[in-house]
Amino acid sequence: MSKDQNKDEHEKSSALHTIIDRLALGPIWRKFFVRRVPKARWYYGDGATLLFLLGILIVTGFALGLMYSPSPETAYQSLVHITNVQAMGWFVRGLHYWSAGMMVVILLYHVFRHILLGGYLPPREGTWVIGVLMFFLVIINSYIGYTLRWDERSVYAIRVALNIFHRVPWIGDELVYFVQGGWTQGNATLSRLYTVHVMIVPILLLGLASYHLYLVVFHGVTTVPERVHPVETAEEQKELYDQLKHSKKEGETFFPYTMVESQIFAFVIFCIVLALTLTLGPQELMREANFTETSFPAEEWWFHWYSALVAYLPPQLTSWFYVGFPIALFLYLMLLPFVDHGANRGLRRRPLAVGLTVVVGLGLLSLTGLRLQSEWTAWPRAELAPLPQNTELTPSAQLGHTLFTKYSCFSCHALGGTGGKIGPELTRLTVRLSADELRHFISQPPQDVAMPAYGHRLSEDELKALVDFVLVAQTFPHKY
Repeated sequence: MSKDQNKDEHEKSSALHTIIDRLALGPIWRKFFVRRVPKARWYYGDGATLLFLLGILIVTGFALGLMYSPSPETAYQSLVHITNVQAMGWFVRGLHYWSAGMMVVILLYHVFRHILLGGYLPPREGTWVIGVLMFFLVIINSYIGYTLRWDERSVYAIRVALNIFHRVPWIGDELVYFVQGGWTQGNATLSRLYTVHVMIVPILLLGLASYHLYLVVFHGVTTVPERVHPVETAEEQKELYDQLKHSKKEGETFFPYTMVESQIFAFVIFCIVLALTLTLGPQELMREANFTETSFPAEEWWFHWYSALVAYLPPQLTSWFYVGFPIALFLYLMLLPFVDHGANRGLRRRPLAVGLTVVVGLGLLSLTGLRLQSEWTAWPRAELAPLPQNTELTPSAQLGHTLFTKYSCFSCHALGGTGGKIGPELTRLTVRLSADELRHFISQPPQDVAMPAYGHRLSEDELKALVDFVLVAQTFPHKY
């Protein structure tokens, strides 16, 4: 190395030392960065990834908060402006949206990994409990987040949440009143949701994350020897951990070695989030919220499994499940380190935990698949509804044929054996409706019919065209 290079390195080191000294960062630097730690596997970077994603969500959330208007009269239009007009607004929304979804995925991976490895065993019970609190805060905030769009998906999410609160014994009505800020949804509802999402939960998360990180530094992570040999007590774990971190072969300095390795995991996840943002963009806004009409049931993709599970339960259990499942899951996770006092850690020594995790993981994926493919899911379709051969339509009916797909009618109603299964198949109606009956039904369906009202969605010409097409569709063969 030349003298000039030596001089440059010395100046850089001197500058870094000066900054650390002037800002009194020495204790923090020594405690968190230059400390010795046992070598860890690359997949231990999920914790650092969650912290990185939380940072992205906070930064993008601040940016969105500068442009978002938390009022029922202006919230939806402010998001339209952010997405379509504001410079890079679509990118910020997309980055926030996909970071939130990926955070839920990585969070589930983080929980499963610690269940598999026994990461909650002594002396890490406190670390686990703080982590469980953070887990539920993230889930709650990911749910509240998409209600702020104030579109039809928001209406559905708010109604589901209020329905759950209403089912809580003894205090259900009071909870609903408190959450929505009155006996009806409106200004107070959105204001409270916005405050919880932007202020209360982030503040709690930052406080808990800081303490969680402190406990991770203090107690360390599950090491390889812990996974190979039984560790009976907390004192035994601490002694083993100290031996490993001071070992030349098994230990290393956290900065830069362990820190860089954990950030590789975070960088890969960030690349995935960035790719999803650039290719798919933010979640598409549905029609503006309208509490007087039936809304489309469409939760975010990371809640698909829950929706499917509820749908497949016997009706008499649904009410209990809505309230009981979150409570049971919370109690199970909170009590797990106090019930399981085993000495075995690691995949090979915990067959019951491995089996349970595999079953739950496959269940989540299977239920998500059912939600995407089942007959009771009215996902929008891109293709036009099929017509019998040699069918000739009037210009008005041809427009109605296009609108039948555009407004997701084809997602609920089948024609000739093809299409959705939620509503009645139009080619198999026992009683055909007249033009006036169809017009009234499409504009404002009966309250007991799970169909959105289209009176305010369609122009007069569009409504007439859709009626003309359905009139003809009722005469098509049962199957073609």
